[in-house]
Amino acid sequence: MRRKKILILPKLCDRKGDITKKWFVELSQRNHQTDEMTRCRFEMLDGININSFSTAIERKQFAQKIIDDLLQKLKTGWTIFNDTARVVYEDQTQYSHEARVYKRMIDSNLNVVYWLSRYINEELNKSGLSAETLCTYTSRCRVFRLWIEAHKYSHIDITAIDNSKIIEFFTYLRNERHLAKRTYNSYIEILIAFFEFVKKQSGLHDNPVHSLPENKLIKDMGAERIRKEDLKIIIDEMDNHDRQLALACRFEYYCGLRPGYETRLLRIGDIDLRSGYSKVRVMATNAKKKCRREVVIPDDFLDYLINEWKLNEYSKDFYVFGKNGIPGAKHLGKNNMRFRFNKIREKLNMPLEYKFYSFKHTGATMLAEQGEPIINIRDHLGHKSIATTEHYLNRHGANNSQTIRKNFPKI
Repeated sequence: MRRKKILILPKLCDRKGDITKKWFVELSQRNHQTDEMTRCRFEMLDGININSFSTAIERKQFAQKIIDDLLQKLKTGWTIFNDTARVVYEDQTQYSHEARVYKRMIDSNLNVVYWLSRYINEELNKSGLSAETLCTYTSRCRVFRLWIEAHKYSHIDITAIDNSKIIEFFTYLRNERHLAKRTYNSYIEILIAFFEFVKKQSGLHDNPVHSLPENKLIKDMGAERIRKEDLKIIIDEMDNHDRQLALACRFEYYCGLRPGYETRLLRIGDIDLRSGYSKVRVMATNAKKKCRREVVIPDDFLDYLINEWKLNEYSKDFYVFGKNGIPGAKHLGKNNMRFRFNKIREKLNMPLEYKFYSFKHTGATMLAEQGEPIINIRDHLGHKSIATTEHYLNRHGANNSQTIRKNFPKI
């Protein structure tokens, strides 16, 4: 009797090396209920999409991470099916290693770990969130999972995670992790959404995230705009000791680029340096809202890019922020420039509210204060609505109207 193939191990589909097409890792398993092989595609890992990488080498390296992650999960009994599917390897010869792992059928227990995995894979990864936001949501789900495991709740059915246990978790966030009110409320929103997902997919009757302990802790350490007199001191320090960091801060200030993917993954070819037409193209794969936009380069900054950095002399494929402080084939790591900025801030004894992100806020608010129409600022920053821009500007203090201050009509 011919033995049935139960599993086809994960492999990369690289579209023959064509990076203009979507790459993915494919895994096939036999569904014991239908007796049919089922294929599943994977593009994400830890909130990062394989197609966010712009070179074949980077995609292949990231694909191997996805494959390794899938193999590790398979060894623990995970399946691609969204029910209580079981895993058993019938072909003991072809799958000799797996046969040692699965000496008997392994049931998927409908516990929190199982449901969190499904929620991340089925809901968050397909939500269209930016990579950074997705990473934040995934991280908070992971904190919840670790707390569940630490309290020995990881093997019980999710229906046993009642309101009393949820209150325990949020008491821990407030009293032991000392989370600020804003972050604390973010956990509430994420877990409400998670249990609503479980309700739709299972027999869970009530969402246990309610009647939580209040948290009034205000710990607003978000990035604030930089005062004009401090701005010159910081820029002068960077110009003298870290020119690459000064360049990144200027891209934030002059072009409204976000310091994450929009700045770090910027390529020479994304910048048009022609006088009168100069602009920065923010690719959809790098933009927070996944929408391509073009940003005007102010003349002063254009002169700086050409005369100080001579960016027009580098390969268009190079990242602007490459290794060794100059444009190159490899971009910097995620937190590299933030750490460098923090060192300069500490050296100059500047306020902690000044962050690497602050240069974007500073440029935008200065534009508003000199009377730039809000619709132009909206497009410059890559916001989807004027309401978002208004909220953004108000939060960062763009209400210092010199007209009101100097020319208010006298009584």
